[in-house]
Formats: sequence, C-alpha cells, structure tokens
Amino acid sequence: MTQISKYPLRKEIENRMLEVFLDSIGMVKTREHVQKLIDDLFSPTERVMLAKRLSIALLLLKKYDQRTVARILNVSLGTVNKVSLALQKGNGGYELVVNSIVRQEKFHAFLEKIDETLVDIVTTGHSLPNWRRVRWETKIRNRKPY
Repeated sequence: MTQISKYPLRKEIENRMLEVFLDSIGMVKTREHVQKLIDDLFSPTERVMLAKRLSIALLLLKKYDQRTVARILNVSLGTVNKVSLALQKGNGGYELVVNSIVRQEKFHAFLEKIDETLVDIVTTGHSLPNWRRVRWETKIRNRKPY
C-alpha cells in the first residue's frame, strides 16, 4: 500500500512539486530515457502495478469482460472496476494512451499484410523453394514481443 507522510505540505509547495514532476515526464522523449526514469522513480512492485492498470484499460477498451481481465492479469475485480470507472468518468488519460497503442497495433498488422502480399506477388509463378521460408521468417520477425 502506497503511503505518504501524515504531515501535509503547504499547497503551493505541493502544486510546484507536481508541476516539476509533470514537466519532467514531458521532457522524456526516447524509450531508453523513459525506461531510465521509470526505473529510478518507481519500485519494481510499482512498475508492475502501473503496467497492470494500463493493461486492464487496454483489455477493457478491447471489449474483454471484467472477470476475464481480472483472471488474465491476476488482479482483483475491485482493481478492474477502478480502472473501468476511470475510463468512464476520468480525464481521458487512459484512453489517450490505449488508443495510441491500438492504432500502433493496427498499423503493424497493416504492414504485416503488405509484407505477406508482397511475398505472394513475388512468389507467383516462381517455384523457388525458399519463399515459404521467407514468408515464415517475415511473420516471426514482425511478431510483437508481448
């Protein structure tokens, strides 16, 4: 359970800290720098927790039911409900990120289809035995790591 000090900060100090935090995140441009920042800011448990929340949002937006999401990600229904509520009544942050992920997945699927089509076009009328292997290797190479 995350805890903060029971001694509250002055509101202007808290607001300034949050501004610096948000600006710091906004400055990170490359995946490598994001990884370094995340590793320094969050404990391994916090990283898994945040990744699970984002995954919950992704699966919910892909129309998985809440019980299935809870079972797949090994989280409580309460956690799934909280993310679902944030998707419905939150500020749209989950949707911004998840929609970008979905667009990227669709783009990669589109590129994979183009690769398959090109392999089909090139192999039509040719009896080269290696083309089947070329297609297989293309599929393996373009697989997503998750």
